[in-house]
Amino acid sequence: MYEALLEVLRSTINRRGPAAAQQWFRHLLAIQDRTIRTQLLADRLSSLDAHFAFIVLREVIDLSLRRDPRGRELLLDLTTNRPLAETLGYTATRKLYELAREHDRDDVARLFLSAEVLNPRAIPQRFLATQNQHMQDTSLGWRKKLARGTDRMKLDQLLFDRNSDVIRILLENPRLIERDVVRIAAMRPANPENLVVVFQNAKWISRYHVKVALACNPWSPIDVALACLPHLMTQDLSYAAGNEKLAPEVRDAATQVLRDARKLRN
Repeated sequence: MYEALLEVLRSTINRRGPAAAQQWFRHLLAIQDRTIRTQLLADRLSSLDAHFAFIVLREVIDLSLRRDPRGRELLLDLTTNRPLAETLGYTATRKLYELAREHDRDDVARLFLSAEVLNPRAIPQRFLATQNQHMQDTSLGWRKKLARGTDRMKLDQLLFDRNSDVIRILLENPRLIERDVVRIAAMRPANPENLVVVFQNAKWISRYHVKVALACNPWSPIDVALACLPHLMTQDLSYAAGNEKLAPEVRDAATQVLRDARKLRN
């Protein structure tokens, strides 16, 4: 009896879920402040029924792949909550992951993977050991202070810093310009945590060239690159789809976005 009732409820959610998700998206996107919207999205997801939450996540990804502006923005918001598993909690994460695997939605399941799994390349410890090749004798505390400063030569040197705390402070410096941030986002090799810090900065992730640099950087965590891809123009998507240095998941997603875009034009 209980199982039959549960099946009816799930069938109703599956049938009405997409329309309810669309209404949910409208309410969220009415909030202009990305930081508030990101937190609200995570809070609401954690309180939803697992089946409806899965439909919401699936709809966000499907909309983003079709380059629908709603899906693109919400995928950025969703991915900012890294790791999403920590935000939602173990029980909700396990249910959502199982549903994603059951429905063959690896793209949804990937949202719950750890940062280590999502990094496409192993980071040599010797690379991170040299925190800044231009300031090898400068302490972390002093570099943080310089990141808040006005010395343009020092700021240029700090663009190469491999400590994510330094980069986080640097991104808030009003003297930084878009070209500087693109340089950080395109750095190769790079500490993936630095690229995440750029991605999570509400001011800079709104810039097109920053998203291109993150999507096309082989050192970008896979979820970050995937969240940026739907925002790219055709020529940049084509570059990502054919770039063998990028993770297969990123190349495949770029190809799919291109394919969906062509279908919409036809």
